[in-house]
Amino acid sequence: MAFPNDDPTLQHGDRTIQLIDLLVARLEECLGEVLPLQTEDLLKDYARSAHNNMASAIEQLRMARAKRERELMGGSS
Repeated sequence: MAFPNDDPTLQHGDRTIQLIDLLVARLEECLGEVLPLQTEDLLKDYARSAHNNMASAIEQLRMARAKRERELMGGSS
């Protein structure tokens, strides 16, 4: 995935944090799209698994963002 240098929604600052924020936003969008699939009998299990995986990815990215912020402030992990 190419980093959107000209994306006006991104704030100036650390590129790692920018990328994490972009990924979290996109995963949250996808998370909303998966919810209607959870009512389809044939897709219910797959949709539940996808939902759980995306929620986990969002949580992991948020933890990585917090770690990066600590690094930038000079703190240790």
